[in-house]
Amino acid sequence: MDEERQIVERIQKGDESALAWLMDRYGNDVLRTAALLLKDRHLAEDVSQEAFLLAFQRVNQFRSESSIRSWLLQISINLCRSRMRRAAWKRLFIREPVGDVAPEPSLTQPGSTGWAEKLTLREEIGKLPLTYREVIVLFYFHDMRTAEIAGILKEPEGTVKSKLLRARKRLKRQLEEGGWDHEQRFLEG
Repeated sequence: MDEERQIVERIQKGDESALAWLMDRYGNDVLRTAALLLKDRHLAEDVSQEAFLLAFQRVNQFRSESSIRSWLLQISINLCRSRMRRAAWKRLFIREPVGDVAPEPSLTQPGSTGWAEKLTLREEIGKLPLTYREVIVLFYFHDMRTAEIAGILKEPEGTVKSKLLRARKRLKRQLEEGGWDHEQRFLEG
């Protein structure tokens, strides 16, 4: 926590190298969150850059009640929500398909069973409503506790637990309907 406090102080003084440290440390988390929520790698990259720029500009709004990581993820989620609202309005007037999210680099080789399972899981998560995607991404991909998620989403912990339960059930049903037999590995927890 002392390291984070020092970084915040450096950013408050306008130290751009501290921002670079934040981007190196939390950039993948912010990008992955945005990509999973938006389902578009290019939009996710834009949101990631915007999130770090906002963090730099609004560092005085950071409260030490949570970690910098949680604060950055909260900024990212809010930006994703904003982008999705704008996209929804555009789709009312312009009918164009939303791009797919590119798979993130992984240790599994393209064409392998693990690679195919990861893509299937990503597709199925992408089909969930945004409120369910948010809790799934934060819980499973960022290993956050429900209390942390509640803080980021500014919702009661009970609401987060309910959303997580509903999201798991819905995701399990989607995976079973799609014939995916490995859902237990992901959904247990």
